[in-house]
This record gives sequence, structure tokens and C-alpha cells, in this order.
Amino acid sequence: MVKCTNTIKSEGKLVKKIVLFLALSFSSLFANEVKCDIKDNSIYCFYFVDRSDNESGKEVSFYWHSPTGKDDRIKNFIMPPYHGSVFDYRFLPGREKGRWVVTVTEMDTNKSTKSSFDLNNSDNDIFED
Repeated sequence: MVKCTNTIKSEGKLVKKIVLFLALSFSSLFANEVKCDIKDNSIYCFYFVDRSDNESGKEVSFYWHSPTGKDDRIKNFIMPPYHGSVFDYRFLPGREKGRWVVTVTEMDTNKSTKSSFDLNNSDNDIFED
């Protein structure tokens, strides 16, 4: 009987650990995040939220931090209720080389989320014709 009780207790601990691991894994899927992508001579940054956390809409601010601070920009957006994302973009030609940081701030809670990327070339060829 004692061996059976110990086996049940150890299985219970294992199940608790698995449930905790899964809960932490799935919570990261719904966390607010910023993802940036360079495509077609533009830099796109998307801000994702869980739709159920956006029942009354959100005002968010995109702050583009350039490597030297000479090309910074702040732009505000209103995310409609129950929408799960909003994005901003910058044209790639003419942008400073180096590490860029994009910070998105929810204006009502002042909660911020960041992403960064590196630009290795800044080519103006798109404007030549």
C-alpha cells in the first residue's frame, strides 16, 4: 500500500509540473508582442494583442528609435475593439544603418513592448529613374 501511495503522489507532482509548463507556454502565445519584417523596400512592424483584452479599443504609440536618434519617429494609432493587431511601416531607402528599436506603448496602461532589428545597408536606388 505504501508503494502505491508514493507512486500516486509522484504522478500527481508530474501532472502539476506538466500543467504549469503548458500554462506558461500558452500564456506566451497570447502576450502582447511587436514583430518587425523587412519586405519590398519597407520595414513593417506589427503589434499583436489578445483580442479578448481589447474589448473597448486601444490607442497605441509606435516609437521608432533610430541608431543615432536623427531619424526617430512617433506615430499614434487607434486599434478598434476586438481587433488583434495594428502595424506601422517605414520606407527602407534612406534609413540609417545600425540597430533600430521599435517600442509600442498602450496609452491607457503605459505598458510597452519592444522589438529590434539591424539595417546593414541604406540604399537609395528605389528613388533613381
